[in-house]
Amino acid sequence: METRFGGWRRLVVGVPEEEPVAAAAPDAEPVQPEPDVAVIARGVEMNGRLVVSQSLRVDGELRGEIESAASVFVSESGAVEAPIRARAVEIRGAVVGDIVATREIVLHATGRLHGDVETPSFVIARGATFNGRTKMYRPERAVRSQAEAAAPAPAPRPESRA
Repeated sequence: METRFGGWRRLVVGVPEEEPVAAAAPDAEPVQPEPDVAVIARGVEMNGRLVVSQSLRVDGELRGEIESAASVFVSESGAVEAPIRARAVEIRGAVVGDIVATREIVLHATGRLHGDVETPSFVIARGATFNGRTKMYRPERAVRSQAEAAAPAPAPRPESRA
């Protein structure tokens, strides 16, 4: 028996992988991928740094690093071993790595997350698995703090002597 990617899924030689059950009418049109979403399809194994400007959906396996200007979705069949930086992250599969999201992180009931998170909103559904630390902040405070740090300090006023 062969085990891949940290034992999250087991493959048995000679037995095909389980396919999701699709209940569609025989004359139904095929499902079209969502526009402006990059996809790592089921069965694809990727290693390396991935930087995308649009949303990303991971149905396969990815090791390395993910950075997205939009959202990252990890489906039930998806497995990620990487730090993730994105606007929002939704996890239905397995993620090992720290996550920084500027908007929110949602860990669904089937999701498993092992890593620290930093976000203003963190939702954990009943049944989900989370091992790590959280750092939550209010978005307006973070923006104000960055603006104050970027502004130069006022010059000291010379004292006048009378």
